[in-house]
Amino acid sequence: MSDLQSREEIEELLENPLWKKIIIIAIGTILLVLIISYFLVSFPIYSILESKYESVEISENTIKLREFSIIFENNTYLELRERYLGNLEVETSMCLKGTKGHNYFISEIYEPDIIEQSYNHVSFRPCSEDTIIVLHTHPYKRCIASKQDLKMLGDLRERNEDALIMIMCEPTRFAIYGHE
Repeated sequence: MSDLQSREEIEELLENPLWKKIIIIAIGTILLVLIISYFLVSFPIYSILESKYESVEISENTIKLREFSIIFENNTYLELRERYLGNLEVETSMCLKGTKGHNYFISEIYEPDIIEQSYNHVSFRPCSEDTIIVLHTHPYKRCIASKQDLKMLGDLRERNEDALIMIMCEPTRFAIYGHE
């Protein structure tokens, strides 16, 4: 008789629509978490989110960081933006000259001799000794420095301890490396 009662209780529980709803919601939640986690860790969503976190936007010719600002003078930002938009199919590099006090003031931009360039790579001759920021572009929305970029920063810092590297990945978005 107890076996019959427990079977009836189980059937009664299964017939109760509240349990069905709870089970469906639980399964749906698990599936939703699995789908979202797949898209967040797969290419390219994760690198785009990481780039947004690592980079900053320029406003009124100024990139504001916690420790200092980078201020573009003499229409240098407009020139930089035009060069970026004119070379979207390949990475390119630019040397930014100016002065550094508490902030970096950019007054001149020039392109170094390019050795090789493609959509996701650029190699170029070193910038002059008075360059304060070496900038190169990355594919759209991909502002994260590569191992080669960080190696270049180390080499650059041997010549100028205040030098920075800057990665431009959108017309108004930059990642800055070399500051604390």
